[in-house]
Amino acid sequence: MRFGLREILFFAVLLGLPVAAYFFVFQPVNLQIDQVHRENATKQAKLDKLEVARHIENVGNEIKKLDQSIQLFEAKLPAEKETEVILREVWQLAAQHGLRPKSVRTDKSIQNTLYSELPIKMEILGDFDGFYSFLLDLEKLSRITRIPDLTLKKMRDTEGHMTATFTLSIFFEPRQAGHKDKDTPKA
Repeated sequence: MRFGLREILFFAVLLGLPVAAYFFVFQPVNLQIDQVHRENATKQAKLDKLEVARHIENVGNEIKKLDQSIQLFEAKLPAEKETEVILREVWQLAAQHGLRPKSVRTDKSIQNTLYSELPIKMEILGDFDGFYSFLLDLEKLSRITRIPDLTLKKMRDTEGHMTATFTLSIFFEPRQAGHKDKDTPKA
């Protein structure tokens, strides 16, 4: 058998046909199939959400419960001008438990659309039991606060005494542009 130009072209076309079929037929069809699978997954997720919502017997009552929860948290967010009051409460709590504040510094407030956070770096000296009671009473405050970092150091000269360095974050409602204070009389 003799291989000439005609036979070589025939074998090239014969081998190129499956490659061309892959790029022009199979690959676009596979992309369409993947798109359909993604759409089906999105629709299934929506159906799952609807199924959960269907099991809620009284949507109106659920909305009322959620509104009450939102109002509870909003009540725990003081106005920006009330942050000094909360700081005074914290200072008085420390004094009630026999703690001596060594330093108090406020950091730059962290702004968010729904709330703002005022970090206050504090250093307190005193008895560990008093500090523990202070933390328990701090937790019972009617406002939302958190302590993201806390360092305790034992004092060497006095048994049971320590130095606590921590950041107390106070959350409050940010003052918005064009927003009137509640105390401002209406014209």
